[in-house]
Amino acid sequence: VLCEIAPYATNIFSDETLMEELKSALDMKDANTMAEKIAIVSGKLSNIVSILLKKRKADLFGIVGALNDKTAEEVGKQNFLITMKQIKDISKDKELVDFFKSWADTEESE
Repeated sequence: VLCEIAPYATNIFSDETLMEELKSALDMKDANTMAEKIAIVSGKLSNIVSILLKKRKADLFGIVGALNDKTAEEVGKQNFLITMKQIKDISKDKELVDFFKSWADTEESE
């Protein structure tokens, strides 16, 4: 599965606009309380999701599909709420999240 999602991950993590948004979302130096941190991340996550869905939808659907034994086309045709649940499930998979973090770190250092 990792081999299947690697090209999609490369495309996503090579997107400079998306990487800037991710870096910005992780910058918490201006937040003093947990509520401020949540507010900052929530606002920035909408930007990240917007970029993913506008510019990298095919890559995102490719990853979701590979992890759910579907094609990107099948993911694109399914109910959007199902897709969002699948993305949420992916975000809870520690090993997969660690893989994406290491991939992002590799792309950033190049």
